[in-house]
Amino acid sequence: MKSKPARGRPREYDPEEALAAALGEFRRRGYTATSLDHLSEATNMARPSLYAAFGNKFEIYRKAVRQYSEQSAEQRLHALFEEPSLQKGLEDYFSAIIDAYFSREGSPLGCPVLSVISGEAAADPVIGAELAAAVERSDSLLQRRMAIAAEAGEISPDADVRGLAAMLAALQHSLALRARAGARRPELSAIAHAHVALVLKAAGYGGVTMHG
Repeated sequence: MKSKPARGRPREYDPEEALAAALGEFRRRGYTATSLDHLSEATNMARPSLYAAFGNKFEIYRKAVRQYSEQSAEQRLHALFEEPSLQKGLEDYFSAIIDAYFSREGSPLGCPVLSVISGEAAADPVIGAELAAAVERSDSLLQRRMAIAAEAGEISPDADVRGLAAMLAALQHSLALRARAGARRPELSAIAHAHVALVLKAAGYGGVTMHG
């Protein structure tokens, strides 16, 4: 008969690795199709252990997305707010977005939020609120960057900052959908470059250049 583990024994799992593995399942299968058995197998944790560590299925998803967002935020925020050129900043931002929409092996997965829970948002108010909050965060970031550009004279002072930010957010949503549908990186990059150039032209940004 096996003896009980000593009290205070360290956990046999890495929370970051477990949440990353769980998010991988959600991204590959979608929220509804991902079962607790799938999550248990991916994380190598028994279902009771999953519950004890992270909560129910939605809490596992939410914590996994929060970890992902925190880990990927630095590169995106640097592109938007530290890069002195608005065009370069936006292109770097969308380049980082596109990178995030693929697995390490190069498989197109789409957005961990838009591509995973959008189908459940209308039927589940909790999931709907999570989706709305994620969309609002990206909208706010892009609107703040365009407002800074207007104040600095990078774009026309009469530019519709809110409308331009909405156009950029729409680009982000389109890239997520296209990635989920199997589009490859070069196609997504070309779309992003062309769209950014059009938005900057509409904003009255000087020296817009097209990149391949």
